Amino acid sequence: MKRKLLRLLDRSLGPLAVSLLIAWERIRRLPSRVHPGTTGAARGSRQGPVPGRILVIKIVGLGDTVLMLTPIASLRRRFPHASISVLVTPLSCGIVANQPSINEVIVYDVLRSPGGIRGFMRLVRLLRAKHFDCIIDCEQYFQMTAVVTYLTGAPRRIGFCFNDSLRGKLYTDAVSIDPQCHMVDSYMRLLEPLGIDSGRIEALEQVHIDSQERVKVGAWLAGRGIGNGDIVVGIHAGSGPRAPYKRWDEESFAEIVGRLGRRLGAQVILTGTASEREMIDRIMSLSGNLTAHNSGGEFETKQAAVLIERCDLFISNDTGPMHIAAAVGTPTIGLFGPESPSRYAPVGKRNVSLYKRTPCSPCVEIYRGKVRDCDDPICMRDISVEDVWAEILRYDLKRNHI
Repeated sequence: MKRKLLRLLDRSLGPLAVSLLIAWERIRRLPSRVHPGTTGAARGSRQGPVPGRILVIKIVGLGDTVLMLTPIASLRRRFPHASISVLVTPLSCGIVANQPSINEVIVYDVLRSPGGIRGFMRLVRLLRAKHFDCIIDCEQYFQMTAVVTYLTGAPRRIGFCFNDSLRGKLYTDAVSIDPQCHMVDSYMRLLEPLGIDSGRIEALEQVHIDSQERVKVGAWLAGRGIGNGDIVVGIHAGSGPRAPYKRWDEESFAEIVGRLGRRLGAQVILTGTASEREMIDRIMSLSGNLTAHNSGGEFETKQAAVLIERCDLFISNDTGPMHIAAAVGTPTIGLFGPESPSRYAPVGKRNVSLYKRTPCSPCVEIYRGKVRDCDDPICMRDISVEDVWAEILRYDLKRNHI
């Protein structure tokens, strides 16, 4: 409910706030430069001093935060002496913590106190006090982050615009977003105004994991009798509270879990949040697989990454853990319907996407701020058990363990 209210406020009050700031900007006579994000180098964008303090903003989407690590690593290579900060929410802070390319993590919980105008202005004051030279707003459509970016007073402000959207006018460098481009490549194009060539990304930046996290996950696996010689397949049947329409049905997941145990002798670990434990229990019960394990709510984000890294294969709906799997190098099968894999497929040569395009798919257009609630996701239902099973067999998991 809070998330829906936040989106409503952003759509209703956001354009007014942006329009007022645009009017103020025109008075100051500091026009923006718009750079097409699909045609290579941005016009006139490679000017200006080397930034000493950089802030990267990403407040929505665990999976998008994982993708964001790749351009941040490119920033570090291009500006090795810069101080790079990131602004994220509590859900995503575990992914960016301890990344060697990041100096500072600023956590902003937009859904909790202190909220409202008071919390918003407190955030702005905090960011202004840090005197950033450059801010890169990785949100695709939020008016709020464009407003925050402008109010920091940073001399260089880079962000997305779509079809000459209003928010783009608050940036010094507005990059046009291509709906057909994979999001990690789109994020890389935000760096072009800084003289960093994007190219095409074939592999994601690794999630940095420390030894303490590995110890906890290792103990959890050992306690369930899962050893180094076992075939381990991870399955993520959830999709977060905002996108239940992205889920493949429980009966189909249960059939896959059952086959993995009966035919391949695999240890199956179902991942998820604490709120998804009951759903996972239903899938396990339907599967009849006694070697299936419920890890819902057991681990923090970085620990979940360790668990996924241990898997020989990971099968997931289109959601954050799918991108974590790609980032830790685990072969991944992504299940798509409402969103197109052309934008969010798991990155990597060993990863595949299953997608049966229907007349109404894709129906999610994040770059427009459109997220539709669907009670009958036929696009997901069209993916059959046999489709998924055929892809599993291509990995030849038994042979890989000989």
